[in-house]
Amino acid sequence: MTERKLVEVLTDVCEEAKKDKNGFVWLTHIGHWRAPEIVAVFQTESQRQEAIRSQWDMGFINSVNIALDTIKSKASAIRFDSEENCKRLSGGNWERYLQTKQLQ
Repeated sequence: MTERKLVEVLTDVCEEAKKDKNGFVWLTHIGHWRAPEIVAVFQTESQRQEAIRSQWDMGFINSVNIALDTIKSKASAIRFDSEENCKRLSGGNWERYLQTKQLQ
């Protein structure tokens, strides 16, 4: 399997998750396709918090794990973040923001 397959299965998960209209806007991954760290991004921090409070995250995690299993991959981590946090801490520069998060 390849990075391309990882992107394909995660794109499918992303498009389905956006249908929930709860502020989830996109996802990305960091690292090797066999054990990527998945980052789900919400528009605002309050939307992220509500998704976790309502246990939306559990269904999302399940969807990610099922998708990754189809390509014999396993997430090293799945975390949730927001555009709002990135703008506040990195001026909207996701590459820099994600690098600082990896160091934590």
